[in-house]
Amino acid sequence: MKKIKLRSHKKLKISSKISIIIVIIIICTYLLLTYCGNKFLPMIMSQAEIDCKKMAIVIIKNSINDDVLSTLEADMYDVIQNSSGEIQTIDFNPVVVNRFLTKTTSIVSENLKKLEKGEIDDISFISSEDYNIKNLKNGVISEIPMGIITNNVLLSNIGPKIPVKLNLIGNVVSSIETNVSNYGINSALIEVFAKVEVTEEVIIPFQTKQVKIINNIPVAIKVINGKVPEYYGNGRLNESSNILSIPIESD
Repeated sequence: MKKIKLRSHKKLKISSKISIIIVIIIICTYLLLTYCGNKFLPMIMSQAEIDCKKMAIVIIKNSINDDVLSTLEADMYDVIQNSSGEIQTIDFNPVVVNRFLTKTTSIVSENLKKLEKGEIDDISFISSEDYNIKNLKNGVISEIPMGIITNNVLLSNIGPKIPVKLNLIGNVVSSIETNVSNYGINSALIEVFAKVEVTEEVIIPFQTKQVKIINNIPVAIKVINGKVPEYYGNGRLNESSNILSIPIESD
């Protein structure tokens, strides 16, 4: 009986030691992964942000195509002159502008959602020459090599690759912005930009981050003959304006 008890006790000690070793290994592994995550994930996420912003800007720029720009008709400007023929105000036709903004918002949002879902066959400007079509069809915007954490140019492209995805959050917001500058002696140059704001969620394994992407795209330019207002300091508006009316003073 004594021998049986001794053997049983010895087996219990071995089992306890193995259990302790396993627990220590688990704890060490967790601490190592936590340390590596805190140290290296920010570097990977930073690169993922850059890749997603680049792709989003490509989508925004190419979405405002000739079909969208065709909504900006020749009569988008309403020029009001006084009895002497001098320009007093230059207004944007709200119907034309709203139609353009509605179409811009719709097509940008549609293309971003298609990109997110991997439905890129209908996005004409996405080609196999410029992008990895196989990855995009799986919703992967880019792949970041683990070698990037070394901060070494020679090693930055080696190692397993981390997939990067994006997710459209909220609505696409678009607006019209203008820039007025002197042109010649008595003329004003009006540049019209479409400002598109998109909020995206950048997704990599074990981490996500929201980023806002703002892109200004030139959509129209017009030279207005008349007296240039004096309060356009250095040929530019003193304050950025989102309004659809540009007053021009006369003496």
